[in-house]
Amino acid sequence: MLKNRSPFDLGATLYMPILKHDALAYISGEKLPELRSLVLCLEDALLESDVLVGMDILERTLLQIGDVKRDSSRRNFPMLFIRPRHIEMAQRIAQMAGIHNIDGFVAPKVRNGDVEKWVHSIRGTDLLLMPTLETSEMFDAISVAELKSELLSHAPDRIIALRVGGNDLMSCLGVRRTPRETLYEGPLFYVVSMLMSVMGSSGFSLTSPVFEIIDDSGLLQKEVDKDVSFGFVGKTAIHPSQIHRIQLGFRPDRMDYDASVRILATDAEAVFKYGGSMCEPSTHRTWAQRILDRARIYGISEQAEIGV
Repeated sequence: MLKNRSPFDLGATLYMPILKHDALAYISGEKLPELRSLVLCLEDALLESDVLVGMDILERTLLQIGDVKRDSSRRNFPMLFIRPRHIEMAQRIAQMAGIHNIDGFVAPKVRNGDVEKWVHSIRGTDLLLMPTLETSEMFDAISVAELKSELLSHAPDRIIALRVGGNDLMSCLGVRRTPRETLYEGPLFYVVSMLMSVMGSSGFSLTSPVFEIIDDSGLLQKEVDKDVSFGFVGKTAIHPSQIHRIQLGFRPDRMDYDASVRILATDAEAVFKYGGSMCEPSTHRTWAQRILDRARIYGISEQAEIGV
């Protein structure tokens, strides 16, 4: 049976090199107890010469995770994923003892023709997949539509979310994020909008790229607000200091929460006014359900004033 998790459970996803000596402290929640999802990386964060060492450490870590969970009173551990270098590595990892102690794989640089192979690599497990959209094909709407068809054809229930790899996509253009602009004011605005439109309209959840300007919390907040309004369900964090601000951004305000409760009510009118806006349950139902999902996980912000 597959793991039943909401994509909103991902929150701020922190990447960590498998060689990090205190990884178990993060996995157990001893460090960064607010962390909701963690990726142990054997791809970009690992030199080729360190791959064998990394695989040995991973195998030991998978067994240690089981011990930590059995010995801990903590009920909610962060979701845990592994990012292998390629499909062949994923197949080897999927056969390791203790693989059931993780939630899934982050699949790097997924291209057309790769989806069936990735699904095959986790056959016989309950692992989930987070394919990463970060290659030049992602600028081509036709290629994206073809990839969407593959995802729909091969165990779409395995896909908890699609990750948008912002830095790799910028690398395709030969540019880098400037310290004065959000993702939505730079050259990736088109591809982010297109990926959300094509993939999101078919029911896939997407997570937003990393914000690499570590010292500008104000601009990060502005970008997270846009992430949420675009429909992203989470965001990659490049530094632990970003986690709280990212996850706070996914907390809905009281007005949206109360509107959602009214929209989903069994006795809701076909059209009604709330908070100065028209509410139409037949078209706003999906939005309302997502608001309640976010509220269940992150709570409700009381900052907004309610007016009927």
